[in-house]
Amino acid sequence: IDSPYQFHWRRFLFENFPRGTGFAPLEAPQIKEELPLAAVQAFSIDDSATTEIDDALSVQGLGSGTVTLGIHIAAPGLAFGIDSALDKVARERLSTVYMPGHKLTMLPDEVVQAYTLIAGRECPAVSIYFTIDEASLEVRSSETKLERVPIVLNLRHDKLDGVITEAALTGDAPAAYEFAAELAFTFRLARALKARREVVRGKPENFNRPDYSFRLDGNEGAEPRGDEQVAISVRQRGAALDLIVSEAMILANSTWGGWLAECGVPGIYRSQASLAPGMKVRMGVKPAPHAGMGVAQYTWATSPLRRYVDLVNQWQIIACARHGRTAALAAPFKPKDAALFSVISAFDAAYSAYNSFQSAIERFWTLKYLEQNAITELDAAVMKDGLVRADALPLVFRALGTEALPRGARVRVRVTGSDLLTLDVHATLLARLDDPATAADDAPVDEADVEEATEGAGPITLAIDLKDAEADAAPAPVAP
Repeated sequence: IDSPYQFHWRRFLFENFPRGTGFAPLEAPQIKEELPLAAVQAFSIDDSATTEIDDALSVQGLGSGTVTLGIHIAAPGLAFGIDSALDKVARERLSTVYMPGHKLTMLPDEVVQAYTLIAGRECPAVSIYFTIDEASLEVRSSETKLERVPIVLNLRHDKLDGVITEAALTGDAPAAYEFAAELAFTFRLARALKARREVVRGKPENFNRPDYSFRLDGNEGAEPRGDEQVAISVRQRGAALDLIVSEAMILANSTWGGWLAECGVPGIYRSQASLAPGMKVRMGVKPAPHAGMGVAQYTWATSPLRRYVDLVNQWQIIACARHGRTAALAAPFKPKDAALFSVISAFDAAYSAYNSFQSAIERFWTLKYLEQNAITELDAAVMKDGLVRADALPLVFRALGTEALPRGARVRVRVTGSDLLTLDVHATLLARLDDPATAADDAPVDEADVEEATEGAGPITLAIDLKDAEADAAPAPVAP
């Protein structure tokens, strides 16, 4: 171990991948079932570096009064089943691990490439079609099909966020891009679906914090050394393309969750009893309301190439599509199946460890960014108990002198040092930037956000609880 980076990386590997990160030679099985070809033109929306393209969309019937929205999910579950060689690999890893400059995929890359929804191919997919009133945007019905879907285009949001804007999608600016009409409809639908969920939630979803992307110059996807030059860019959460994808996935996941229950087939659900502070998202085998999402039930089934839970749910959904009301007899996992509880337990532990490592290693690269750019002062917002959040970096830390300041107070702090092993930041208050007379001592703070901040503000541990802010509603994490 010759550097702080190697300390974090090798400790993670020691605790989670003691036998290494490579895969034994495995072939991607061909799908033997004759699947019909869907009469659609589908497109996906992902980051440029995403290789595990799990989902795509299609729109039919624009201008007719009744529109059919297709949500198409990559279908590895049609190629291999439980207890197969690939199932054992996926069950052992349970999820793709993301980190700046690198990732460890759940499945071997050659297997991912066999089933990913790449443009120019007719890809096997589990599709769900929604019949929607074009004027009111009321969802009238849904139908699930197993089929081959022509993928026409892979849209890359990091290249198009400045082009496919809200103004372009609503007709207030030119829409000079492919699938302009389809994207305009899906954006209008996404806003309507979000508004309906927020009525159930009882309050709007908060997208006031940006997402941050890390780029390691000269890395080119290889395992990082830890001394690369890091660049951090900002992307506002809730961008138009993000909203289209997230609302489509919420619609598919909540609908499939209800359909599994109607068919008497167990699945793996995510639920949250209320939005009360400390009320966490839980995983179980029975449908229950998800207060944070504002839906009656919720599964994860739209990312089967990168999460094992989604693959398990896809097998169950495939059984329902093939057998309908008798699916419970044919589904690979039966009611009260102990194997489902075992999957939940293992997935929860692994996903927690992976997310914890991702947070820790992103914090490492943020501290490297401070060091490489000789940054000694930061503007920030006070959270509570001496914690502040930097305005322009994904960094929460303690700043001496801010303990008595109210939540939401704007401050400038001096960074006096950092420790790349413990990931501590040493800082002191320089000045208060806002007017104390107009500041509110009870400025609202998301308690889950404070919990997350507290976990990241001191010495790290790879065993902290899973942060769920809610990842369910978001597109796949941005791959390096």
